[in-house]
Amino acid sequence: MPTIALRAVRSRRKFIRAPIVQDYLAAVLDSEVKQHFISEFDEVVANWRHKPEFKARKFVSDDQIKVNVFPAGDNAQIYKFVTGGTRPHKIAAVNAPTLAFMWNGPGSYRPKTRPGGKSGGPGTVSGGTMHYPKSVNHPGTEAREFEKVIREKNKKWFSKTMENAWRRAIRRL
Repeated sequence: MPTIALRAVRSRRKFIRAPIVQDYLAAVLDSEVKQHFISEFDEVVANWRHKPEFKARKFVSDDQIKVNVFPAGDNAQIYKFVTGGTRPHKIAAVNAPTLAFMWNGPGSYRPKTRPGGKSGGPGTVSGGTMHYPKSVNHPGTEAREFEKVIREKNKKWFSKTMENAWRRAIRRL
């Protein structure tokens, strides 16, 4: 399952065992961090017709602080296919006698996103005619790796936010 996980613990193991510190860090994860990352993922799927909803889980223990963001709902599988890519596979008509799609040969489809999480505009087929085959051999899709892009973009923000939370929590001791 594609998720994003960031950890922030810097040689403060003796402090994190204090329940006051753990509770404060958990509150910061709930109030700031989870919403921030969910909005980052929502931004990625903003122009999708079948958007997944995103949820986040926090985890605070003696040796790590972690946030996992994951797709949920009816469209979670679509997101997993796009971000993780797919292998070549066969697609056959199931609830209809044939498939139906516009096609103008290999390379005629431009996806909404590109590998590396970059937006490529609206997904379109340039020209072409309608095709009605009973099945096709899909060439697979290249992984977009949205999580990797979001993780790299937010590493400094997450470290800074958690470092500030550490300082505020330790002052409460």
